[in-house]
Amino acid sequence: VLAKLYSDDQGARVYETLHELGRHGFAAGRFGVPRPLAHDAEHHVLLLDWADGASLRAGLLASSEVGPGVEGAAAWLLNLHRCGMTAGRRYTHDRHVHTLGVWTQHLTAVFPEGERLLTDVLARIEARGRALSGWRPGPTHRDFSPDHLVVTGDRLVGLDFDEFCQYDPLFDVAHFTAHVRFLGLTHFGALNHFDGLADRFVAAYRAGGGEYSEARRRLYEAIAYFKLGRFVALVQRAQDWKHLLPALLSEARRLVSQPGAPSRRAPRSTPG
Repeated sequence: VLAKLYSDDQGARVYETLHELGRHGFAAGRFGVPRPLAHDAEHHVLLLDWADGASLRAGLLASSEVGPGVEGAAAWLLNLHRCGMTAGRRYTHDRHVHTLGVWTQHLTAVFPEGERLLTDVLARIEARGRALSGWRPGPTHRDFSPDHLVVTGDRLVGLDFDEFCQYDPLFDVAHFTAHVRFLGLTHFGALNHFDGLADRFVAAYRAGGGEYSEARRRLYEAIAYFKLGRFVALVQRAQDWKHLLPALLSEARRLVSQPGAPSRRAPRSTPG
C-alpha cells in the first residue's frame, strides 16, 4: 500500500480520477493505474495499491535495452488520450503562461543574471501558444515522464495523477521527451544523449495514430524545459543548478524561436 499526504482536498480529486480511469480501461490488462483504496478527507490521506516493477527511468539510466519500454510508454499514453474520459478540470495555455510568469519571478530572485533570458523565453512561449490555439482538449496526465511509468513484463502502470486535467494531450508527448533528454544532460553531460529513444517514443506515438503537430510539440517541450529549470533551481536545488538552468532555458528559447526547424540539436555538454 502507498499512502500519499496532501495539504488540501487534492487527494479526493486524484481518488476520483483513478476510479474513473479504472472504468475507462485502466483497471486490468496491459495498461493500468494504481487502484485507489481509500481517501481520508479529515487527514487528507490517499491510499493506493503499490505498483510492483521497475520505473522506466531506472531502465534508461541502467543503459539496458529500453527501446521496447519506450514504445510501451507511447502505447500507454495513447491509450490514456483515447480512453474517452471527460472528467477533470479544464486547463488552458493562458493558465500555463500565468504559472510560468510566477516561476519567472521566483527564478529571477535567485538568479538575477538570467532575468533577460527568462523573460524572453516566457514572452516567446506566450506568443507561440496564442498562435497555435484551436486544439481539442482531452485527458492529459500533464506530468508524464519515465519516472511515472512502472514496467513489469508486458504490463505498464502509470503513476502520479496529481496534475491530471483536460488539456492538449500532445503536452504529454513533449513533456516525456523533455524529461528523457534531461536525464541525458544530468547523467551523461549531453542533452542529446537519449535523442534516439526520444525520437523512438514520438515515432511510436505517431504510428499508433496519435494526433501530432511538430510546432505544438516544440512549444510544449520548451515549457517542459522551463519547468525543469524551476525544478533544479528551486525544488531540487541541485549543486550545479546555475549551469543547468541556463542550458535548459537556452534550449527552450531555441525551440520557440524557430518553430518550423527540425528538433535536432548539436551535442551539448553540461557547462563547467
